[in-house]
Amino acid sequence: MLQNYHSHRLARTICVALLACVAGCNPMVPDDGSGNGNDTPSEPEWREAFSTTDDGFLSGVWGSGPDDVFIVGGQPQRSVVFHFDGNTWETMSTPETPILIWVFGFGADDVYAVGEQGTALHYDGATWTEMTTGIEDDLWGIWGASPDDLWAVGGEIDTGPPVLLHFDGEMWTQQTVPPLDRNSTALLKIWGTSSDYIFAVGQTGVILEYNGNDWQQIDAGTADDLVSLWGTGPNEIVAVGGRSNGVIATYNGTQWTSRSAAPLPGLNGMFPLKEGEYLIGGLIGSAAVYNVNTDEYETETTPTARTIHAIWHDGANTTYAVGGRSSETPYTGLALTRKTTDEAAKLIP
Repeated sequence: MLQNYHSHRLARTICVALLACVAGCNPMVPDDGSGNGNDTPSEPEWREAFSTTDDGFLSGVWGSGPDDVFIVGGQPQRSVVFHFDGNTWETMSTPETPILIWVFGFGADDVYAVGEQGTALHYDGATWTEMTTGIEDDLWGIWGASPDDLWAVGGEIDTGPPVLLHFDGEMWTQQTVPPLDRNSTALLKIWGTSSDYIFAVGQTGVILEYNGNDWQQIDAGTADDLVSLWGTGPNEIVAVGGRSNGVIATYNGTQWTSRSAAPLPGLNGMFPLKEGEYLIGGLIGSAAVYNVNTDEYETETTPTARTIHAIWHDGANTTYAVGGRSSETPYTGLALTRKTTDEAAKLIP
């Protein structure tokens, strides 16, 4: 049964003092009053997107634009999908499956979601249909270069082994995970820029790289779990994770470099707002904007102390953050929007 990857491991280690710290302090960017490099064009406005009282933990968010946003999640044995058309949110009709964990697509009529017990669904613009994956392992992430070149990753937390699947447009097939230099039971997310330039991250700092033919392990300089990754291109990729303290790893096209993000707690979600700038989030509602070029972050105050699990930016002026609590049943959800008046970059696929 899925529990938020960090909350079930770390809840007993988080103290009240940390709540105050993540809301207002940042050792990477001292507040010297000078305003040098620390000013933002506008103050972001965080608020609840819709009521999630009875809907379960919300695990993933993705869309094709401001008027086409999907949020997935649910309870252990009941999945849920929400859709936003630019005006209203509605609950979509889906097959009866376990909780969904991640969602990704190529357009309003071609969306995929994966979840517990090998669950995979496809949306064709009218109907969600269950796909056969051939496995019962939990699937934690999905990404693809095209509808006939999709990858999913997963594994049973703490028992393993890591799982790697490929979809060729007709069927899912399990792929061989290369030998690893450490114990890792799950791959947690996957992302790339093309069919021959893909990365997957997972437990104990594992990073795998795919060159179009083979997967190989890449050293990230950390043994902390890496939970999520995204980028703006082949020379700028960011991954986040950590346990009691957050970890940020960056790739510049040549090598990965990792550093602690303390005092931010464990990080789960992230997404680029524009080139060089990423919104990151994690335990106890922590959120910050990370600048790749300066290697600094600015914390932001969110209206929650629940876990942020996933983040997605709509290419305009709204960013979505979803999560909740999955350390005990019934699961509870979280759906937030972060709005700015800044002119945003193009929507990053």
